[in-house]
Amino acid sequence: MTTDTSSLEKRLHELEELQQLSRSLSSVLTVSETLGLIADYTLKFCGAERASIVLLSLPTGESVMTLARSSVPSETEIDHTVNSLVAGWVKEHQSSFVTDDIVEHLKIRKASDRWRKMGSAMALPLTANEAIIGVINLVNSRGGRLFSDDSLRIANTIAPLASRFIERAKIHESLTSDNQRLKAALTERYGLDSLIGASSQMSEVREKISLIASTNATVLIVGETGTGKELAARCIHYQSDRADKPFIPINCAAIPEALFESELFGHERGAYTGATEMMKGKFELANQGSIFLDEISETPIPLQTKLLRVLEDKIVCRVGSSAEQHVDVRVLAASSTELRQAVVDRKFSEALYHRLNVLPIHLPPLRGRVEDIPLLAKAFLHEFCGTRKSFAADALALLTELEWRGNVRELRNLTERASIFISSDQITAAHLRSIGIGSEGNAITGLESTFQRLLRDSDGRTDVLESIEKDLVKSALREAQGNVTRAARLLGIDRSALQRRLEKYSM
Repeated sequence: MTTDTSSLEKRLHELEELQQLSRSLSSVLTVSETLGLIADYTLKFCGAERASIVLLSLPTGESVMTLARSSVPSETEIDHTVNSLVAGWVKEHQSSFVTDDIVEHLKIRKASDRWRKMGSAMALPLTANEAIIGVINLVNSRGGRLFSDDSLRIANTIAPLASRFIERAKIHESLTSDNQRLKAALTERYGLDSLIGASSQMSEVREKISLIASTNATVLIVGETGTGKELAARCIHYQSDRADKPFIPINCAAIPEALFESELFGHERGAYTGATEMMKGKFELANQGSIFLDEISETPIPLQTKLLRVLEDKIVCRVGSSAEQHVDVRVLAASSTELRQAVVDRKFSEALYHRLNVLPIHLPPLRGRVEDIPLLAKAFLHEFCGTRKSFAADALALLTELEWRGNVRELRNLTERASIFISSDQITAAHLRSIGIGSEGNAITGLESTFQRLLRDSDGRTDVLESIEKDLVKSALREAQGNVTRAARLLGIDRSALQRRLEKYSM
């Protein structure tokens, strides 16, 4: 009876120690820390003098990392020869072993004095997905303690636990490494150099961004459509201390008014018809990061007051809930229309305007910085086809003569067209004209004359803007062969926004 009680107490103690090991392993995330904990515990549990863990490469079976622990201060050096031989034996036999004489077990004929000091040993495979990912090797001095069946049983209990946490640590390190590479890539991609231009206007923009990026103040970016307002916003975010946190862009013009509050602040399940699940709003998703409110002027009037409160108090409430949630979000807003005039016209909240206009940045139209056109064109061409193609001098001169009503976006799109349709390594002005860029019949001149004709023929009763929009929607549908999603993408708007226009015009 006493023996049974003693055995039970021993097993309970082992279980408590294993639970402690599991808790300890849960608190570390690196592979080296994980291996260190496992080695320390196996030394303690199994009565070993030295413990080594060898991690193996799955494709080659070669060792990629070795960690050693010793209860004997003078024996801390890693014996790579022993570890290699033991790992090779375990991998070949796909099993563990316990021996009273490691030299005899591995059939070492010419053992060194150091080897001959080694006596009993125990080695166990670490497996994941039926593959051996490593080996635990425990060794005692010759004439010292022998490993028992109990030692093997305990080690075999530790091994699966160790394997799971080693794989967890490897995945975490891989994700961390990937995340660091992605962050570095984004920081480089959206560095100040991404705002291409040698003009004084762009130099001023870059200087402003370098000054305000490290602050948390609200930024209002103003500029015509296509001048690069989102790019500027991303530069601010990725040059700030929030670079490794979310950047959430929202096109306010593309959100249906009925869904605006839900999109920004989220909703609870059952808050309204169709709200079958709880949804976090964009402000919650952007917590600790930045939110980019593009075309802020399109925000519905009733929502502007709520948006002002969020900017001032940093508190959001999901639709259908009274619970307040604090959010730490930097707001970057943009508009292609003059907000001050919208305030005068009572289409935009004056209080919200002043709250947004803390750090204003104005992006100049491309026609106002003609000297930047060749730089941008060359950069875009390199993006699309590397060094295979280049612009001739007369082609660059032609590009500087155009009006670029669509600004940088239009230049980028036409450069992409040229990179695809022109097979010559050097693109000339004649080549550009052959695909409708810069000729009398090109899209720019044609649109200009169409607009002028419509304005001349207007009798004051016809909605000219509606007529142009309707024709543009029809053209996009034809280009997309009736595919609404593709047509919306061509127009640069959300599918739901295009759907509303189709219903409006009964198309």
